[in-house]
Amino acid sequence: MFSRFRSVAAFWLVSLTAIFGATGLATADPLPSYYGQIIVEDVWATPGQVGDLATLRLRIVNEGRDPVHLLGVESPVALDSRIVGRIGDQETANFESVSVRADNDLDLTRDYMWIELGPLMREVKPGESIPLELVFLRSRIQLKVLVRAAGG
Repeated sequence: MFSRFRSVAAFWLVSLTAIFGATGLATADPLPSYYGQIIVEDVWATPGQVGDLATLRLRIVNEGRDPVHLLGVESPVALDSRIVGRIGDQETANFESVSVRADNDLDLTRDYMWIELGPLMREVKPGESIPLELVFLRSRIQLKVLVRAAGG
């Protein structure tokens, strides 16, 4: 049963990579084999002017047996990035890293946690794709992310 599940999971991973790569929404290169345990879904960023912050939204699925640790994001369009989470009605906090437990997901598409890119070094417009790299403790995943208006 477990080998059938792994086969189905591998099929979907290859399929999602092919679909994202074909559409230009997000392409991921499996730098280390560790990427085989991580699926990145629902990836998009908000537009912004030079000096502004853009918001990165995504869902990270860990299909592995061990937790993975997201340390941050690097992009040639932004000077820095930070993982931000809501800790009350109005309060937010920056996180050094976040863990994705084994066989679990981290949903950064909701209002309680997101990634801020910035300050932006150039204008980022809706409809364009921007390169970035998700930096994990033991791996990196390169993506091209579609920019779209918030809520769009």
